[in-house]
Amino acid sequence: MSARTFHYSARTLKGELVRGSMQAADAGNVLDLLRSRALFVTSVDTESELADRLRRTLRLGAVPQRALLAFFRSFATLLRAGVSIQRALNVTIDRAADPRLAETLRSILADIESGAALSAAMSRHPREFPPLYVAMIRAGETGGILDDVLERLALLLERESALRQKVQTALAYPAVVVSAACVLLIFLIVNVVPMFASVFAGFGVELPLATRLLVWLGRSAGLPTVWFAAAACAAAAALTVYRLVQHPAGASALDAARLRLPIVGPLLRRAITARTVRMLATLLRSGVELVAAIDAIVPVAGSPTYARAFARVNDALRDGEPLAEALARCPIFDPMFVALVRVGEETGLLDEMLLKLAEYFERDVETAIATLGAVIEPVLIIVLGGVVGFIVFSIFLPLYSLIGSVSQ
Repeated sequence: MSARTFHYSARTLKGELVRGSMQAADAGNVLDLLRSRALFVTSVDTESELADRLRRTLRLGAVPQRALLAFFRSFATLLRAGVSIQRALNVTIDRAADPRLAETLRSILADIESGAALSAAMSRHPREFPPLYVAMIRAGETGGILDDVLERLALLLERESALRQKVQTALAYPAVVVSAACVLLIFLIVNVVPMFASVFAGFGVELPLATRLLVWLGRSAGLPTVWFAAAACAAAAALTVYRLVQHPAGASALDAARLRLPIVGPLLRRAITARTVRMLATLLRSGVELVAAIDAIVPVAGSPTYARAFARVNDALRDGEPLAEALARCPIFDPMFVALVRVGEETGLLDEMLLKLAEYFERDVETAIATLGAVIEPVLIIVLGGVVGFIVFSIFLPLYSLIGSVSQ
């Protein structure tokens, strides 16, 4: 039976209210797990499939990455100091700033006290601890290097957060500028243009085509029905995109279109490559086997196109094909990436080569971001200047005609 998501409410022996969620086969398993923690269960509700999909898509209720980063850092430090796992979890629970993470850690602690391994306890909470983290922790438990693995996980999250922030910053600037410009243009069209139109109509000035088009836009934008229609179209478009994302074929098509966008597409490809390469290097350095490492990367690749490519690579590896040859069959991977992976395989230093590759692609992303800012700024100025120039031209052309007729 596949695991389902359950939301629960309970009270501790002291009467404190506890709320959280976990994945289990049925409600009975949830009740058993909660009662093993000496909790008085007040309600257990099953999350619907639609709500679960919407929550995953919008990341509602997800633990912030900075909270996970702080947890892995402090947990690794405590284990390295010789503190037991149970005691270390108790300390991190008391220090957790995010209540959702604290409740998840309490559930993990209860499972460990019942005899479960740390990786097995974390695997019951895939929303907070995805398969990538669980695979690394399981390898750390097996190799007796759990503190080192946790430190590497913290470093991985730190690098991911920094890279994501840089990409978001690069894409946020043009988005903010365009949004502000659109608000300004709407204000001009809705409020300023109709004033001039009334003046022109009062003097009987014949309007050129550009001015008539602008006046029509201003009058149309002032009608409530137009705004309702625009809102309905936006909602329909958002719903269509959401349904496409939920369908594998639609998600793949949207992702492929995103990766083909001019300027932005190459930046996203570099960022995804840097992220996945660092994940793979961290997994291999933590002692995870290559096939298992790529298995863990597939669901967290962040791109259906890359996930499908890694899945094909994994199939080739299971058939005995070298990693470099399997990567070379997928055109989405950078040729230099494939060449250096081949060198890493030949020298037996694949994890070190992948780390160097990750650093190279991360620097490449930083360079691309700087280039993106230098390219987008003049393009935005030209486009917005052209739109504002059209509005000014459309208004002042009949205004000159009006001034000429009055002077005569």
